[in-house]
Amino acid sequence: MKKILLAVSLCASTALLANDADYHWEFTPTVGGVLPEGNTGLKNSFTFGARIAKNLGNDVWLDQIELGYDRVSNFKVKDSDFDKPDLNSYFLNVVKDIYSFNDNFKLYGLLGGGYMDFSGGSDADTGFGQYGLGLKYYVTDNFATKLEVRDAITFDHGDHFMFYNLGFGVDFGKRAENVAPVVVAPIGDEDGDGVPDNIDKCPGTPAGVVVDEFGCEKVIRLNLGVHFAFDSAKVNDAAKKEIDKVTDYLNTTDNYKVLLEGHTDSTGNANYNQKLSEKRANSVKDVLVKQGLEADRITTVGYGETQPVATNATKEGRAQNRRVDAKFRK
Repeated sequence: MKKILLAVSLCASTALLANDADYHWEFTPTVGGVLPEGNTGLKNSFTFGARIAKNLGNDVWLDQIELGYDRVSNFKVKDSDFDKPDLNSYFLNVVKDIYSFNDNFKLYGLLGGGYMDFSGGSDADTGFGQYGLGLKYYVTDNFATKLEVRDAITFDHGDHFMFYNLGFGVDFGKRAENVAPVVVAPIGDEDGDGVPDNIDKCPGTPAGVVVDEFGCEKVIRLNLGVHFAFDSAKVNDAAKKEIDKVTDYLNTTDNYKVLLEGHTDSTGNANYNQKLSEKRANSVKDVLVKQGLEADRITTVGYGETQPVATNATKEGRAQNRRVDAKFRK
């Protein structure tokens, strides 16, 4: 009983090490001997056998569960009523690494039980419990030599059979390697508008501008019917009726502002046309302010002759290009 308690305490040691098995299975052929307790009438005899073990991996406290088989052919007999029996021993063990001397060399413990089947007319067949210790040295990552001692204690008479083995363990069924997840670099947002650069169709948006899902300024554009005579920035009466549309919209949407965009046709000097387009935008702004709109809600810009909406080759087309448009934005 003391021996069994010792084995259990060894297997439950808090100094136990994790199993780093890279393979699912281990097969171990063995050779060795068995030393029966003196009162059995049996002598020390040669054994051979094999084990097949399931490596449980790092997620389980135990390291292996193994099925084993040992055979003794023609057991040597001291004084018995049967002659040279054969022994077939079948067992199941749990295995736990106890101590690691280095990366390749470790001490392990085992605990289990099984059944001894004696041939030759014997009625000595019996179940047994067993415990043991072993040394395991990895020659390569999947081949190891093992030295092991087990004490098998029979259930019927409490007889002890001391098995000692040399084994050659071969691991197989390599586990899938844990592939590190691919770290995807975060996609930048250089202009800080909340739309990633890879889908931002309008990079460089000024800070604070409300944008749509493509990173472009979210605006409402209104093509006003505000047109001007040639080389003039004067707002005529017909244009003032169109400007009322801007006033009405801004009076109903307090959170919007308006950008007035002035334009010219292509007649004349480009620099002159640029200044003329700015004057036209400011003329419309003056009308809006006189109608009661706050000046800080109105911004103006001139584009000169650069953004025509019609051909400059005809009189009608040039008349359409001499205009002011409105763009509403938050």
